[in-house]
Amino acid sequence: MMIKYSAALVFFFSFQLFLFGQDQLTATITGSGSPKFNTERAGPSVLISYKDTKILVDMGNGVQANLDRLNVKTKDIDALLFTHHHLDHNEEFTPIFIHAIMGGNTFQVVGPKPTSNLVESLLQNYEEDINYRLSKKNRTLKDVASNFSVQELNGDETFNIGGIEISCTPVNHTIATMAYRFSADGQSIVISGDLSYSESLSKLAKQADYLIIDSGGSIELGKTNTRTGSGKNRNNKTHAHVNLDESSRMANEAEVKNLVLTHFNFNHVDEVATSAALQENYSGPVFYAEDLMTFPHREGNKQAVEQTKNEKNTKETPSFNNMLSKMDENKDGKISKNEAKGKLKENFENRDTNKDGFISENELNRRKR
Repeated sequence: MMIKYSAALVFFFSFQLFLFGQDQLTATITGSGSPKFNTERAGPSVLISYKDTKILVDMGNGVQANLDRLNVKTKDIDALLFTHHHLDHNEEFTPIFIHAIMGGNTFQVVGPKPTSNLVESLLQNYEEDINYRLSKKNRTLKDVASNFSVQELNGDETFNIGGIEISCTPVNHTIATMAYRFSADGQSIVISGDLSYSESLSKLAKQADYLIIDSGGSIELGKTNTRTGSGKNRNNKTHAHVNLDESSRMANEAEVKNLVLTHFNFNHVDEVATSAALQENYSGPVFYAEDLMTFPHREGNKQAVEQTKNEKNTKETPSFNNMLSKMDENKDGKISKNEAKGKLKENFENRDTNKDGFISENELNRRKR
């Protein structure tokens, strides 16, 4: 089965599900791309949510922008998990981690080696900068050090974060790599990380509702299928990524209910050809991940391309009336410097072109020179 939605519709309906479906276990694709820079796909990342618990798995380039589009703040995140430590999977870990420290929230950092060394090195290298930023609120790194913990995983382990049970297992890749299974209220979502064929993944993902897996071997639109032979004959130590035979065999062996391909290094997938190759082994539904797509997948009303654009523009450029409602404390219909907040306060002098001590609607909306 082949499922396809435009990026705008994916965003709209995923955002609605993200907002209103938090009582169930969900996975939102916060990055569906690869090491190649791509304006349409952020680097690999998935946000797992259940009730008030949010877990970010991998943090590729562009993930912070997608979290912002979902209105998820670093202070909302309970754990930062790594599948492995290749740059495309942890490129934005440093700013996310430091912002989480600044936010004062309690969170965990979890992953395979060298997770502990990575965090220790980061704290050492940025200690002066972190202390400087914390000093603005009369805090130091020592004051917030107990707010986060670091757990380095070695093998098949199970632990809990919030109401989510998490199981992990090593999978075959070029460096130490963990696959994760997230379970809550009888639902389960598995994230493979990068891998070649791994029996351990088939066991971990047994009868999972969704298996989110490395898209290795997927066929680019307009290109021919270059996959060769059976995955059984490949030497796992010399291959970083699955081919379609391997991913479909693991999905079949695990009897997963839905298969989600992610980690694409191109934008346009030949879904017909790729699905046909997968169906040689796996007969269940196949989804092709796009940024901000949310699972469980729900059919949606095909209405909202322009609404999505309008919502994004509204968020990026707040109206004068919205600013008034938030900042006009004395209700005089004006925004004074004392009332201004955030970026508006920082740029108040530049915005107040007539120097009357207030920001007007025309001054707010004028373009910066």
